[in-house]
Order: sequence, then C-alpha cells, then structure tokens
Amino acid sequence: MRVRERRTGRLVLAAGLAAIVAGLAMGLATRVLMRLVGLAIGHEGEFTWPGTVAIAVLFMVLAVPAAATAAAPRAIRAAGRWLTAAVAGLGCARNGITDAQAVVLAEEGRMWLIAALIVAFGAAVVAFGRLAQHAALRLADRRPAT
Repeated sequence: MRVRERRTGRLVLAAGLAAIVAGLAMGLATRVLMRLVGLAIGHEGEFTWPGTVAIAVLFMVLAVPAAATAAAPRAIRAAGRWLTAAVAGLGCARNGITDAQAVVLAEEGRMWLIAALIVAFGAAVVAFGRLAQHAALRLADRRPAT
C-alpha cells in the first residue's frame, strides 16, 4: 500500500508542478502575442508586472485539468486536455473581443499580420493542454496509461 501512496503523491506533485510550468509558458506566450497584436493595431500600451503575474497565475489554474489527467486513460486524458483548451480559448477570445473595434479599424496592410496572430493564439491554446500533460508525465517520470 505504501508504494501506491508514494506513486499517487508523486503524480499529484508532478501535476501541480506541471500546471505551474505550463501556466508560466502560456502566460508569457500570450503576453508576447498580446503585445504583438497591440503593435499591429497601433496601440502604444505598456504591460505591467502585476498584470503579467496575474495572467500567468490564471493560466496555472487553467492548466490543472490537463495536468491532473495526464496519467489517466486516453479518454479522460483527452477530456482534461480539451477542457483546458476550451476554457483558455474562451478566455483568450473574450479578451480579444475587447480590442475588436481597434482590429477592425486597423490599417488594411496589417490585417494579414493580425490574422496570423489570431491563428497563433489558437495554436497556443491547443498546445497548452498538451504541454501541461507532457510536463506532468515527465515530472512524474511515467508514461500515459493505455
């Protein structure tokens, strides 16, 4: 019974650490993408450290479902990954809508760049859950269940 408890503890610790790692990575990636969108639409805005930390912490929390299901059977693992992607994607889209008027009024020559950045946000959101699961498995040194 002790081996099972140790393994469970290791998986829980790995999931927590993986959520932190994935949250930091996604928080920084979205901050960079937000800055690029801002530059593309002509905003001169600055980012604050408290805002950056808040975004990273939010993504750490959003990474928990994917990280916690990393060692689960395939269907549960996929559900955790897509739940993380759906909630993170909704948050990114909701935040992006606040700049919708500025995007629509952007210079026509920059629309391709804005479209590419929107696609980059989508790709980051989809990769986010996978990153959390990969980090959890690596930290736990365990392969996914089949």
